[in-house]
Amino acid sequence: MTKLITKLVRSTSIVAIATGAIAGVAWGNGGGSDDWEEDGFTPEPFLLTTTSIGGATAARGAPPYLAASRIVAVGEGALASDADSGYLILTDATGKNVAQLVIGADAALLAFDPAARRAYVADRRNDRVVVVDVGDAKLAIEASWKTPAEPYGVALSPDRATLYVTTIADRTLVAFETATGHERWRAALSPEPRGIAVSPDGSRVVVASLTSGAVDEIVLGERKRSRRVALPAFSRKHGRGAFSVAFIGEHAVVPYHLSVPVAEQIETADHYGGGFRPPITQHIAWLGGDGRSAVAQTNVVEPRAIAWDADRDVMYVVGMASDHVVTVKRASQTDPSGSTTAELAPGCGADGLAITPKGNVLVWCSFKRSIARIPPKGSKVERGTELVASALSAELQAGRSLFHAGTFHSSTRGAMSCGSCHLDGRADGLSWQIQKSALQTPVLGGRLVGTAPYKWDGKAADLPTSVRATIRRLGGEGLSKRDVTFLVGFLESIPAPRAPTRDASAIARGKTLFESSELGCATCHDGPALTDRETHDLAGTFDTPGLGSLAASAPYFHDGSAPTLETVLLDRGRVHGMSPAATRLRARDLADLVSFLETR
Repeated sequence: MTKLITKLVRSTSIVAIATGAIAGVAWGNGGGSDDWEEDGFTPEPFLLTTTSIGGATAARGAPPYLAASRIVAVGEGALASDADSGYLILTDATGKNVAQLVIGADAALLAFDPAARRAYVADRRNDRVVVVDVGDAKLAIEASWKTPAEPYGVALSPDRATLYVTTIADRTLVAFETATGHERWRAALSPEPRGIAVSPDGSRVVVASLTSGAVDEIVLGERKRSRRVALPAFSRKHGRGAFSVAFIGEHAVVPYHLSVPVAEQIETADHYGGGFRPPITQHIAWLGGDGRSAVAQTNVVEPRAIAWDADRDVMYVVGMASDHVVTVKRASQTDPSGSTTAELAPGCGADGLAITPKGNVLVWCSFKRSIARIPPKGSKVERGTELVASALSAELQAGRSLFHAGTFHSSTRGAMSCGSCHLDGRADGLSWQIQKSALQTPVLGGRLVGTAPYKWDGKAADLPTSVRATIRRLGGEGLSKRDVTFLVGFLESIPAPRAPTRDASAIARGKTLFESSELGCATCHDGPALTDRETHDLAGTFDTPGLGSLAASAPYFHDGSAPTLETVLLDRGRVHGMSPAATRLRARDLADLVSFLETR
């Protein structure tokens, strides 16, 4: 760290160091100065902030199919899973669409076996993995395998004999035999699991998580062992937003961000994080199997995809809210060095990366449903054309782009987007300090229509008013009336998180308890959205939230003071003046009531 500070002092002002203005992060304007800008400091796309754990020479390569991806290389062509249209798309080396196949709306990630010419695609909505035969200009379904609720990430073992699948709603990792589709085993995962990768020797499976602040590592062998490996964080900071993971040699590499939800000056803070310093910064972590780690800071907002060119030891990172590619040379060695090497089309919505045998970088632009191609040398980008039509209207497409836009309009200097806190349309599991109140990030998907008023204090009568207030707190310059309309339309269209699988009889018994006069839950939580749309005095005046998507919205209450629903019912509910009878529930009744609530 001493060497790092010395290096920075030589290149920039002490003001920049003191305020933490490094690695391309845009600082807030809610109370600080812009001295660092006047002193000529230029934000960087990549800066290693700890000692590297890389080796003296480049690491050995791993087959590209070991990590889940939105796009994979098929020779110099590509195979892409488009969540928008729900199609699997095959292109040739020129980028032309030569075949497409319906998987299902919100199709998730895929893995590809180049030897067998088989693709495995997660059908997120229909709880299956689709096995696809990939011809030169033809795609055909071979089989489909049933999975637990909401499959997302898929990855192959090095011998291609096992397919690993992450499921979001049921928080499960499933191992399938690729020869038969037979399920071998399951393992529990942290909340909101997403991408997955397998180590080159096949001994470790690592799963990224949006809200746990860690990755799940499953060590294989005669006895499987699971553990959580924390993402590197610092004082008062929380690791969030880990959508993807890849292996660089034996090190798992994870792009993510750090959130600082508690302001330094609580009583005067009217911006998220306190105003001057950005409450969210973007990072990349190298995680060794021996417990060592290294961290770099980057300027990729909403990092979504990472890929490693093992032949050249070059790593690439892209983000949903950034229209550029960050390239890191010597990625597996002691002295990685990064830069921005390519500018993508505005509003690309990058969430997939692949490397072709010739070293061309393929970027999946999810908002344009196109592939950008970048040669291994140089920064010239071949911007592909639209490969498949969007399933969204033009207005919803515009709203989605605004939701994922890291621009001056939405936040101070574009440091954040709506998706930075509302991960995948959900929440980050944090409570943010706004003036004197700690206010939890709410889930958006499926919880906005028919639930006015908005904000925890119920002071936003409608959704446009709430959106404008949020942008002010993010330090944004504001959106036009038309853009607010587009953004609101998209927010209202975000689907509700899938409910986990629970026993039907337990759900029915829990519903009876919920509606009973003894517990009185339905007194406030009534109607289609399970809210009376009123405010109540709970150590302050707070709006009654709807109870949809509770399984995906922990912790609970406006201040996040209840980590689980059991805590809500047995402890914190009593503190906040809710049903005293709930604290006397028998264990079975409590489990039944929780099952009901989790499946709303």
